[in-house]
Amino acid sequence: MRDVPCEIIEDLMPLVVDDVCSEESREMVEEHLAHCKQCQLKWERMKADLPIPEKKGTDPATDDRVIKGMASTWNRGRKKSFLKGVFLSSLSIAVLVLAYVGLFEWQITSVPADNAEISDVGETEDGKILYHLNINDGYSVNTLKYSMDDNGDFYITAKRPVVKEKAQHLSTLERGYDFIDVPDQESMRGQKIKAVYFGTQKDRKLIWKKGMDLPGASEEAKERFGF
Repeated sequence: MRDVPCEIIEDLMPLVVDDVCSEESREMVEEHLAHCKQCQLKWERMKADLPIPEKKGTDPATDDRVIKGMASTWNRGRKKSFLKGVFLSSLSIAVLVLAYVGLFEWQITSVPADNAEISDVGETEDGKILYHLNINDGYSVNTLKYSMDDNGDFYITAKRPVVKEKAQHLSTLERGYDFIDVPDQESMRGQKIKAVYFGTQKDRKLIWKKGMDLPGASEEAKERFGF
């Protein structure tokens, strides 16, 4: 047994604990500790102060579950992103279609009464009111809407889209004869008609009013409808 001073052993202890010493140094420390109680106490305290963490082995099954979980999460995220993209694309297309229809197709704009010329108003023997309508602003009219309020006022409103279209060839809606079958409308609506206007409640032009003395409808107007 080698007689090694305690000071040298104390210097070697940290190297042994950290496992960075030579095998000869390790044997020297172990031989000394076998008979030196003082160094044994220091050795125990040193090991307590500098614990070496125990390495844990990896579980292949756990790693596989982690990888599969990550893949599943990624797939769900990709699916959600795809569905979100499809939804946003469909929403954008729907908005564009509605915008197009609203601007170019929906008949929501009323033709001002000042743009309408009413002439050749006449009445048939069975109570039909015939008149000639001329929309003079040069734009197409797509439909005529009929409505009636609680006061017995009957309205003929020319409708067109927000985006107006130039009238290439004037149709009977822009320039031509039209008629209102007053008795038929009263029977259908269950209310007496007091007056017939072109336009709306806030913007209107009188065509006929009850008690108005009208001439008989012109032959041209009656021929147009076969009366």
